[in-house]
Amino acid sequence: MTSSKSSDLLGELEIFLEELKSYQEILEHLRSSKLLLGHQLKERDELREKLVRKSGQLKQIIAELTDKQFVQQFDRVYDIWSTGLTADRSAPLSTFSLGACIDATNEAIGKLKSDIRMGIRDLWGNLIKKEAETATISSLQTESLTAKANWKAIEMEFGITKNGFGRKINFISDNFRRKIIFRDVEQAFTLASLGFSKPAVVLAGGVIEELLRLYLEHKNITPIKNDFDGYIQTCEQNRLLESGISRLSDSARHFRNLVHLSKEKTKRYTISKPMAKGAVSSIFTIANDF
Repeated sequence: MTSSKSSDLLGELEIFLEELKSYQEILEHLRSSKLLLGHQLKERDELREKLVRKSGQLKQIIAELTDKQFVQQFDRVYDIWSTGLTADRSAPLSTFSLGACIDATNEAIGKLKSDIRMGIRDLWGNLIKKEAETATISSLQTESLTAKANWKAIEMEFGITKNGFGRKINFISDNFRRKIIFRDVEQAFTLASLGFSKPAVVLAGGVIEELLRLYLEHKNITPIKNDFDGYIQTCEQNRLLESGISRLSDSARHFRNLVHLSKEKTKRYTISKPMAKGAVSSIFTIANDF
């Protein structure tokens, strides 16, 4: 949408506005003139044709910026551009519609200047924020679909749904914390499934540690120490977890300790995929006992 005089939409609209005003002045002069000269009529017709072509390019963005494209008289609706720029100057609303075209263009210039200043549109009228929002929405939709697929896989492997797991940790009322836990469980499972055993165990161990900490906080029990060992021992001393579950917690801590580089001296200490899956499984086993 460019011309030889302008390289952006704002310049195009400003030139278009001046040409519309010139056309309006020519028509008013011809209506008041008793003698119509050939060169004046030619000037009018050439300018009208030029404006018709430009309106085909610009009327859509003008309507987008102003929501102005039609006028109504009685039960009929007229397009301001085809009516205002008609070759038949005796057509109904032609003079009024041309004025509406000028007003709409003028308003579009003001709106575009405001949008550019606010960073909503660029100099060519493209919506900047809309593109960013569309990308964000698309990303969120993809993320949501992926999460659903992952939790479906978790259900098939461990027999627990996201809603079921959520009910087991109802003592966590903070929505943000719940979302973080759901996310980390999902990612730990995904990593374990893909064979990234070490990060899967780290993440699963972190989830178990946080669940135990929040569970003790919910029970108003002060842990022996504010670390994984302290949370497990405190749960055992207060008989909050069955002995079998406690051993799973202890195993998860052991798994997590193995991920330190200093421990990986031989293949014997390398974390396997089944071991990673076991750490993820421990999350659901422990949650079942809350």
